[in-house]
Amino acid sequence: MDITQLKNENIVLPIEFISFINELDKFSSKKEIAYALINILLPKFSAKFSSYVEKKEDSLSVVCQIGESNSVKNVFNKEMCEQIYNWVMSQRQLASLKIPGKENFIFVPLIDQSTSQSIEHGLLVFCIADDLIGINKELNVAVNLLSKVTSLFMTRFFRNDNEASFLRLQEDISSELKLTAKLQKSISGSESNEKILFSVLEDGSSCFNGNFWWISDLNPDITLVLIGQVVGGLPSSMVSGYVLGEMNGLKTRAEISLKPKEVLSHLNKQLNNIFKSTGISVNAWYGVFNVGARNVRFSNANHPDPFLIGPEQQVSNLIIHPGEKGNSLGISMSSNYEETSSFISGGSKLIICTKDLLEQASKIGSKYDPTWLPSVLETLGGLSLVELKRGLENILSEKHLPGTAQKLSRLALLLEVSS
Repeated sequence: MDITQLKNENIVLPIEFISFINELDKFSSKKEIAYALINILLPKFSAKFSSYVEKKEDSLSVVCQIGESNSVKNVFNKEMCEQIYNWVMSQRQLASLKIPGKENFIFVPLIDQSTSQSIEHGLLVFCIADDLIGINKELNVAVNLLSKVTSLFMTRFFRNDNEASFLRLQEDISSELKLTAKLQKSISGSESNEKILFSVLEDGSSCFNGNFWWISDLNPDITLVLIGQVVGGLPSSMVSGYVLGEMNGLKTRAEISLKPKEVLSHLNKQLNNIFKSTGISVNAWYGVFNVGARNVRFSNANHPDPFLIGPEQQVSNLIIHPGEKGNSLGISMSSNYEETSSFISGGSKLIICTKDLLEQASKIGSKYDPTWLPSVLETLGGLSLVELKRGLENILSEKHLPGTAQKLSRLALLLEVSS
């Protein structure tokens, strides 16, 4: 820093101040700077003791001190400390105070006023024996300049501390997301059995943003499958976790779990009771696969229709009767759900995607083409399930090439019926 910039008219900074400023780059914390600054100013004020006070979360704390007293808080009560701190900070410059029955005090605020919003770092408190002897205009101006320069350097540590706190917060969130993902997978079930294979294409935060899937094998021939997406509302991971808990409770109740429309009706009732008028709803697709009979019975609550890739790689949709797809879960207690039975040939693959994935996959440049993903599936349909999943992930992750979509909130279940 150019020292000439710190001169005010004809005021020259004391040599000790200049040396201190030249050493500021070598300090590694705000506390070190404050401690060194106290040592510089203590003899200038002929002070008996001095403390550096910071205010964090509306509470004052003595960070460091030098001199006879244990703490400035021993001199003033809590209320008076807070009043003095606020008053000095409002002055924005060196202030002195003589309190009857007590010593004289000098206060030096450390405030960075170079930003649009002033950053208050703390306050230096000096207790002096005499009546402000030696505190002339030149020293007053020099100290104010010194406090401003010091505050600028303190801001660097303030920002570094904030950045470190932010990084720690990111690490904590990442850790919690990973734990949430593990918990969801433990609830969601296995990704394969002997006669039907499953693979899941999902983002790391899928369980947190409301996308969910659930698979349960009742026996070697019967497999239950649910996929869904929570729409609206912040606590989407809580809602998806609730749905998964309900499904684990239903799977042993054959009178419901083997009837897709009964499952969706049950979930709709439960969600409506809890989330009515919150704006939260759930899109879901539920299917009961009988692998031995090559059959799937399914019901749909406003979820995108699954893609079926046949043995010859032809792509079609599994649909409920046109116009009979049910409402999203949780919207209305009177919602009705239909179910449909469909034959699935051995070697066929079923791709069930959430709405967000389909919308992203349909964006080709500035155009919207819903036929793009079916054409990709037709091209990749002859691959193994693992290779198909990897191919879709690679294509959907390319952000800037024509015919691809950004990697955002994605979830797809890939199923393959054994030959």
